[in-house]
Amino acid sequence: MEVAPGIFRLELPMPFELKHVNVYLLRDGDAYTLIDTGLQTEESRQVLNQQLAGLKVPVKRINRILITHIHPDHFGLAGELRERSGAELIIHRLEVALMEPRYARAEDLVHDVGKWLSMNGVPEEEAEFVKSASMGAREYVSVVEPDTLLEGAERLPVDDSEIEVIWTPGHSPGHCCFYWPARGVLLSGDHLLPKISPNIGLHPQSGADPLDDYIASLDRIRRLEVETVLPAHGDPFFDHRGRIKEIIEHHEARKAALVRLAGGGPKTGWQLAAELFAGIMQRNVFQQRLALQETLAHCQSLAVEGRLHKQVSRELVTWMAA
Repeated sequence: MEVAPGIFRLELPMPFELKHVNVYLLRDGDAYTLIDTGLQTEESRQVLNQQLAGLKVPVKRINRILITHIHPDHFGLAGELRERSGAELIIHRLEVALMEPRYARAEDLVHDVGKWLSMNGVPEEEAEFVKSASMGAREYVSVVEPDTLLEGAERLPVDDSEIEVIWTPGHSPGHCCFYWPARGVLLSGDHLLPKISPNIGLHPQSGADPLDDYIASLDRIRRLEVETVLPAHGDPFFDHRGRIKEIIEHHEARKAALVRLAGGGPKTGWQLAAELFAGIMQRNVFQQRLALQETLAHCQSLAVEGRLHKQVSRELVTWMAA
């Protein structure tokens, strides 16, 4: 469970395709810093309590909670844990702006998503299902006001040294990684994973060009001297530069495929996603929406590069090879 000196990996269960999320406990003198919290479910709560008890760490000794981003598996138990521990809750300010519309006023967001789906070519009867694909996420999260807001580049004292906050937008606008130079450790959240690439999607709550944001963030991480990467999903790994190279090559290949698919005349994002993700588009509405978001993020990057023409009207957005 101790994956690096003074750093403990707590593997918490999830009822999704990804079965676990890793949260990390960092020893800080007589206290502890917790990075991410797991889902707000009884199973996740019980496993977290059991693992803390196994380490002989009372919840009251957690004096700081750092959140990589506000997706439910990373943020779900944050409010409850802060109340139980009295810990300082710290998160990037761009994530806070997403919190209430996503989890407290989700009906308004569903309306916006419905318009966005229509603009991107999703047929009305399918859009009715796809637009509500994330509504179930609300049960796994409590909205809570953080104590301290980040912007990136902060240095937070921990144990006998400091953790550096690395702002890494892409998967989410305010995603942060936490770099501990004295340990040679990068706590990478969803930004850098050992086996999969995180979903990088263009949608009503994303940045305007999330894929290029993500690639720029990877370059920021590539320059760090990292011995061990501790990801939110999967096991620790060691060659961060090699993994970054693989991920960039993956996205370049996907962009090249989209240029080919858009070569025969204007197509909507939905049409392109159906061709790019043929297998996934036959699955559940959540996977369909992720496929559309990912397709649009790649299309936007290509339009910025001048490799696709993006046409916008009141009713529809289409893409065509330049």
